[in-house]
Amino acid sequence: MTESDEHRKKVDTIIGRVSEREGLSWDDARTMVHKYVCGGKCDWYRTKSTRAGFDRHDLRKGQENLIEETVKEVMKGLSTEEAKWHIHKVLCPGHPRPRPR
Repeated sequence: MTESDEHRKKVDTIIGRVSEREGLSWDDARTMVHKYVCGGKCDWYRTKSTRAGFDRHDLRKGQENLIEETVKEVMKGLSTEEAKWHIHKVLCPGHPRPRPR
C-alpha cells in the first residue's frame, strides 16, 4: 500500500466517523471535513468557492471540535496542520494548499 493509499484510507475513516457521529450522509460529512481542512489557501477557493456555495466559515464550533478530535485520533503522529495538508491532498488533489513548514 502506498502512502497515498494509506492517507485515502484514513480520510475515508475520518469521513465515516463524522458521518456517523453527526448523523449525516457521506457526502455531507466529506464536505464538512473538506471545509475544516481547506484553509482557503488554494486557487479554487479564492476563485470558485462562492459560486459553488462552499463557505469554510459556516462550520459550527462543535463540528470543528468533532472533526479535529477525529483527525487527531486517525492521523496520529502528525501535527494538525500536517494532517490537514494530507487530507486536503486527498479531497482536493487538483488544488493543493501549501505544505506546512
